[in-house]
Amino acid sequence: MSKFIINKKGVALLISLWILIILSLVVGSLSIEMNIEGLLLSKKRKKFNAEMLAHSGIDYSRSIIEMKNKANELEIDNEDDFMKSALYVKKGLKSFVSVTITNMGTFEIKIENAETGRNINKLDRFQWSEIFEMANIDSSLWDELIDCLYDWIDEGDFQRLNGAESDDPYYKERGYPVKNAPVDSINELLLIKNWNEDILFGRNADDPQDEIIGVANLLTVWGDGKVNLNTASTNLLLSYAEYEDWELSSIMESRMGLDGIENTLDDGIKSIDEVNADGSKFKLQSELLKVTSTGQCGNDKYRIECIMKIEGNKPKIVFWNEDI
Repeated sequence: MSKFIINKKGVALLISLWILIILSLVVGSLSIEMNIEGLLLSKKRKKFNAEMLAHSGIDYSRSIIEMKNKANELEIDNEDDFMKSALYVKKGLKSFVSVTITNMGTFEIKIENAETGRNINKLDRFQWSEIFEMANIDSSLWDELIDCLYDWIDEGDFQRLNGAESDDPYYKERGYPVKNAPVDSINELLLIKNWNEDILFGRNADDPQDEIIGVANLLTVWGDGKVNLNTASTNLLLSYAEYEDWELSSIMESRMGLDGIENTLDDGIKSIDEVNADGSKFKLQSELLKVTSTGQCGNDKYRIECIMKIEGNKPKIVFWNEDI
């Protein structure tokens, strides 16, 4: 009888132990699941905060642009990033601002002229040859590149000597016709016959003769075709045949103002005549501004890029792209 009682107690102990093990596993799995849900919730919250910060940056940029006409370099403190940015917008210069919001994160904004390149849709054959020469693209390719681009842009089915219309095998194999309309983005060039990533973004090579700079940074799809001298890159200015090194040096010096120091309140070329520039090709102001706002919360980032057109003193958004 006592032996039976001992066996019953042993079985009860084993059952209790199994119950404890099972409960431990259940509690452990619940704990892991809750931790995962917590991490996912935290990640989602940070992503949401980053997005809201990016949108706040766009609104902040609007306020800067609206204040540009009230900005006077003689009345602004060099440490006042808001009014300093408004002054830079007024002068046609690039502006960078970073704002931190306690317990939420940071947004960084960049305001620049949208006409930071030569307008693809307004370039003639000679101007394309200037760009291709600057980019070190083999001259034997120029006619094919230009003719295929023009066939892509112009209306009708007339095919140029070195061009390609919708009936070309290149487009038939890819299943789309030529656009017969202006180019809307730099990357759209990759859809056109003979255009490729090397030509657009450059190619490094062991032999400098084979190196390609890439034309993407020399082009834009915005504006009237004139380039802003206050923000144009050295390579962009070099793509104009009339400019020599000494003239470029003069332009870069004029950008820094009388104090000769970059990023100070007197920066910016005041007049096209100041650097003997051609007013039919260059300007100092633009009604189109490119605004890039990046919100960051922890390691999460969210970026918005838009084009604002200034009408009167009010910026109107004409292009929008986010989370890029």
